[in-house]
Formats: sequence, structure tokens, C-alpha cells
Amino acid sequence: MSELTTALVRVVRSPAFKFFLVSFLILLLLIPLLMVTGLIAERENRARGVRAEIARLWGRPQQLSGPFLVVPYTVSGHVMDGNKRIETTIERRAVFLPDKVDVKAKTKSKVLHRSIYRANVYEAQVAIEGRFNSPDLSEVAADAISVRWRDAIVAFALSDVSGLKQAAVMRVNGSQTIPFAPSLGVPAARQSGIHVRLAGAGDAVLPAGDAPPRAFTFNVDLTFSGSSTLDFTPAARETTVALEADWAHPSFSGSFLPVERKISDDGFSANWRVPHLARSVPQAWSLAEQGIDRLNPYGFGVSYYLPIDFYDMVSRAVKYGILFLGLAFMAVFVLELLSGRSVHPVQYLMVGTALVFFYVLLLSLAEHIGFGWAYLVAAVAMATMLSIYVGRALDSARLGAIMAGVLAVTYALLYLILRLEDYALLAGALMGFVMLTFAMFATLKVDWSGRARPPGGGGDA
Repeated sequence: MSELTTALVRVVRSPAFKFFLVSFLILLLLIPLLMVTGLIAERENRARGVRAEIARLWGRPQQLSGPFLVVPYTVSGHVMDGNKRIETTIERRAVFLPDKVDVKAKTKSKVLHRSIYRANVYEAQVAIEGRFNSPDLSEVAADAISVRWRDAIVAFALSDVSGLKQAAVMRVNGSQTIPFAPSLGVPAARQSGIHVRLAGAGDAVLPAGDAPPRAFTFNVDLTFSGSSTLDFTPAARETTVALEADWAHPSFSGSFLPVERKISDDGFSANWRVPHLARSVPQAWSLAEQGIDRLNPYGFGVSYYLPIDFYDMVSRAVKYGILFLGLAFMAVFVLELLSGRSVHPVQYLMVGTALVFFYVLLLSLAEHIGFGWAYLVAAVAMATMLSIYVGRALDSARLGAIMAGVLAVTYALLYLILRLEDYALLAGALMGFVMLTFAMFATLKVDWSGRARPPGGGGDA
């Protein structure tokens, strides 16, 4: 029994047992790391909710679509009353797209604050001009019984009409003006917008009788506010959009990218040209087949991107948490072997808890002073505290300084990895490989069995 007890004590005090115990502590610390991940998600959702509330009050992300010439007409049909077939007429609406649309837009941006949260918003001034050809209903419905040309409307769809800042009118053929009315003017439309009745343009556009409208030009000026994104749709046979903004961090998105762009510290300008062949949408169709929103998938525009999203940066840092814990614990373990003193598992747990708390400190500081400064303050504070703690635990200022150097290099490499983005995985893998190689060769001559005590042997494990 005495020999068994001696063997058991030797195993417990062996470096191999301490190594596996330390590995178990690293796995155990994954639990608080997951809790930190949940905290980041909670704070990010809170920030997203505040931005959505600001956008609701100022103006939501905007997509401007149109114009659409919408014409009501009737076709013959039938309904069943039991087994009896009753002939009737059915009202439908045809949609005609313009031949040409030129959009010139300017936006002024600002960042609104609520408590510690920020939201990027803008005010847009949009000038739209274009031309409609005379519509031919036979392109949509050759069997139409009647067409109510005088009830035709021109409509624009806008994601959030509450962002409109002033009344708008449409100038027809450069002279007649028609004020816009609320809504798209289309029953059961799933989009919000504004519309005008084409009859307001007079006989210059709508001749007497049942004749269709003549070809006409139009000009519209809109002023509205929005947030985050501004998109357009290619409504015309030939659509051009010229956008100027004072925002220095645009992110172009959608189905089409600008053919020309200029970005500087003072803002950006971008130009799009989209022919109708680039979208699978006809120039005319019936709303009975598909709605006005069929152009939405072909939207394009810009996102007013906030360049520093510290929640994403902190979340990425946490993903390297297991590697960071492993490197720090390995450094303490190697220093323990070199010192001949013993670090208690509780002290390892204290070191691991501090390393996990680094991310909480980083998150809380980043919400107030930004990610870069927050990372510097948190890293310096944590490296200083842990190096002093390890130096005192090993009773060696020299080993404490070595631990400070290891932590400084590790924090610096982690920051570099976070900034690399495209090469983050490669840099992380290389760092892990170098550290693993160093640990392997530094412990190459360690007596893992514990049969031989290290010089100046320490106390209990």
C-alpha cells in the first residue's frame, strides 16, 4: 500500500499530470468564453435595436423605385354561382415602364447619438427626369374590353414615405405641374409610395376620347431622409443614376455596381448605367401576373458604412480565445518548469479567469472610446497585472518580466490578426504553429514522469 501511495503521489506531482490538469482547465474556461460571446451578442442586439429606433424616427433604409405608369382596364370573365356560370367583367391594371430615366442624387450625412450608441443617417435630394412612350395596351392584354386612360396614374415606390420632407410635384413636358398624392394608388399594393393622376396634365398628354396618352417627359424633385442605405431600381429601358455624398466610407451593393466611382476623405461620387437587357423584367405587364415589387431584386445602391464595428472585432477576438488561453497557460507552465517552483491549479484558474475577463473589459471600453484605444488599455492593464501575479507566484521578477513579454507579443499578434481580415486565419495558424513549436522544444528534456525532481524542487501541485 505504501508503494502504491508513493507511486500515486509521484504521478500527481509529475509534470505530465500538471499538463493534463492545465489542459482540462483550458477546456473548463470555454464556459465563461461562451458567456462572453452571449454578452457580445446581447450588446450588439441592443445597439441594433437603438439604431432601428433612430431610423424609425429619422427615416428607415430607403429604396426608390419607378416611375410606373399604371392603367386600369377590364377583361371579360365569369364567376360560378353553384353550377351556374355567370359572365362578368374583371378590372385589372397594366404597368408600363418609362423609356428613359436619369436620376441625380445628393446626400448629406450625419451620425446621430443616443447614449453610447450611434446611427448613420442622411438627407437626400433626388432629381428625376425621363420619358414615357405612348403605351400600347395590346402588349399586356389583347382581349381588353375597355381601358380607362383618364384614370391612369404615375407612381413612385419609396420604402419609408414618412421620410419625405416636403410636398412634391411632377412637371410634365416641362410645363404642367401635378401634385403627388399619398400611396401608390394601386389597390392592395405591398409597397408604400406616392402617385399623380395623369389627367392632371390636361389634353397635352391625354387627348379627348379613348385614345391612349401621348409620349411625354417628366421631372420630379424629391427630398427625403433615410438611414444606412440608399437604393434605386432600374425601372427604365435605360436607367442612369449619379450619386454624390459627403460620406467617406461607402459600400456599394446590389445587383449592379457603379461604372464609375470616386472616393475621398470628403465623400464619394458614383455613376450607374443599367440597360433593360440586364434585368429580366418586360417593359409592360399586368398586375394580375406580378406586382410592382418585381423590380426590387434588381435594386442597387450604397450602404453608408460605419468603418468601426467594434462588436464584430470583439467577437472575432473571442474566437481566438482558446488559442490565447493555450498560449498563456503554456507560457506559465514552461516558466513553472524552469523555475523549479509549483503553481497551484487554483492559480492557473485565476490566470485563465483574468484572460477571459480581458474580453469583457475590451467590450465595455470599446463602447465608449472605440476599439483601438480600448484594446490598448485592456491589453496593457491585463498584461501588467498577470506578469506581476505570475512573477510573485514563481517568486521571480525575471520570470514575471518574461511573462510580460510573452503577453505583450501575444496581444500584439492578436491585434494584428484582427486587422488583417483577409489573412486572419493564416496569421492565426502561423502564430499557433510558432508557439507550439517553441513549447515543444522548450519542454523537450522535461521529465514528464516526475521521477527526477527539478532543481530547487518546489511544493505541492
